[in-house]
Amino acid sequence: MALSKTEKLSHYGVLIIALTAVVVSVWQGQLSQRQLEIALEHNKLTVRPYLEIDRSINSSDQLLEINLTNQGFGPAVIESLTLTYQDAEYQGWNAVLSAANENGNIRQIHNYDVGSVVAPGTETTMLRLKSDQRRKGIGVKIKYRSIYKELDSASVNF
Repeated sequence: MALSKTEKLSHYGVLIIALTAVVVSVWQGQLSQRQLEIALEHNKLTVRPYLEIDRSINSSDQLLEINLTNQGFGPAVIESLTLTYQDAEYQGWNAVLSAANENGNIRQIHNYDVGSVVAPGTETTMLRLKSDQRRKGIGVKIKYRSIYKELDSASVNF
């Protein structure tokens, strides 16, 4: 049974419409995937922490302070806190300050453990030390991660 010219055109028209629908569906799927990637990147940026360690000296009270601030928008999870003095690594302020002969000058210390969380917008005095304002040769390095497990670090030497 032979198809008429109109029936053949109708079949070809249906075939073209079906192929066009497949192409548009694939294209729409790719656009949806890209939108999802953009949304995920945006979400990561809206909760990214940014730790900053700064050193300040109050010359009238002869105090040296090391402060930790989370300037980011999300919590920072501490992965490691490394303290160094004369190329040796120490765990905790007491150990490094003892090695630097600064135990008698301690006014306040705050140690962070692995897994500690620093909330956004918080500032913590990690160390307050009676100081003659000279360099101590101590280094502080904190490695931390965001809730999306992105790693970063902050450090200071004093």
